[in-house]
Amino acid sequence: MRITMDVREVRRLADDLGDAGPRVEEKVKDITERIGHDVVRSGQVGAPVDTGHLRATIGVDIDPDRLGFEAGPTASYGGHVEFGTLPHEIRRRPGGPRLHWVANGTHHFRERVWHPGTAPQPYMIPAFERHVPQAVTAMARAAGDIL
Repeated sequence: MRITMDVREVRRLADDLGDAGPRVEEKVKDITERIGHDVVRSGQVGAPVDTGHLRATIGVDIDPDRLGFEAGPTASYGGHVEFGTLPHEIRRRPGGPRLHWVANGTHHFRERVWHPGTAPQPYMIPAFERHVPQAVTAMARAAGDIL
């Protein structure tokens, strides 16, 4: 009795799997880039608007290897809006004008004031939370399609 085995299909499968890594990685890079831009758009839509400066500074930096990204505003106060602030003292700058505001038609001038703090107004975290599940699903689908 003679038993034969044909391993050509196994070799083809091994070759296909060997090619899969770079193909999956390329798809993941495309997905990462797309999701980064989607997060920016959602952050811009969700950002509170007073002057529009915060919204205008929201952007994305894609990592050089295209496997990650960082998205958010470059406005210095972006984190204060996202997370809020605790009560704090505000002092005038040395040599600068006294702090000025108008309340009930009365002008007030002070060297320092106590700010009551601000409530958080999240806009970037919800944007990430909205798109991360889409990224995971898209990456799993891409890997499944290739494998």
